[in-house]
Amino acid sequence: MAFDAHDFRVALAKSLVDGATEHYKENTRINGVIDDKAQKVAGIAGVFLAAALAFIKIDNLSVWPFNRLRVMVLLALSVALIISCIAFCLKVLWVTVFPGLPAFAWLKGLQSDLFHLPVSELKDQHEASYWNDRASIWQGILDNQDQAIEAKGTWLFRAQLALALAMLTVAALLMVIVGPIILQRWFMLP
Repeated sequence: MAFDAHDFRVALAKSLVDGATEHYKENTRINGVIDDKAQKVAGIAGVFLAAALAFIKIDNLSVWPFNRLRVMVLLALSVALIISCIAFCLKVLWVTVFPGLPAFAWLKGLQSDLFHLPVSELKDQHEASYWNDRASIWQGILDNQDQAIEAKGTWLFRAQLALALAMLTVAALLMVIVGPIILQRWFMLP
C-alpha cells in the first residue's frame, strides 16, 4: 500500500482532536478534585475560625492569660490567617472560570464554511483543514483550562499554607496559655 500524504494528515489531525477530548476529560476531573479540596480546606478553616471566636468573649479577654499582649497578637494572627484561607478557597471556587466544551457556534461555523461548496469542489485539503480547525479550537480551550487549573492550584496552595500557619499559630497560642499554668502547677507539687 502506497503512502498517502492526505490520509496521513487527516489521521494526524483526527488524533489531535481525539487526544484533546481525553485531555479535556482529565482537566475536568482535576478541576473537580481541586474544587473538592478547596471546599474541604474551607470547612476545616471554618471550624478553626469558630473555635478561635469561641475564645473571644469580653469575660475571657479581661482574665489572665487573655489580657496578655502576646496572646492577643497570636489570636489575632490566627484569625487573620484563617480568614485569608477561607478567602483563598472562595477564590478557587467562585472567581476562577473553567472553560467548557467547544461552543456549538464554532463547530457550526466550521460546517457552514464547507456546506456551501458543491461536492465537486470539495478537495482533500478541505477535510484536512476542517480537522486542523477543530484541533485549533480544542487547543485554545485546553490552554485556557490548563491556565485555570494552574491558577486554582496556586490559590489552593495558598489556602493550605494559610491554614497550616494558622494551625501552628494556634498551637503556639495554646503553648503560651497553657505553658505557664503547667509550669506553675509543676513547681507547686511536693
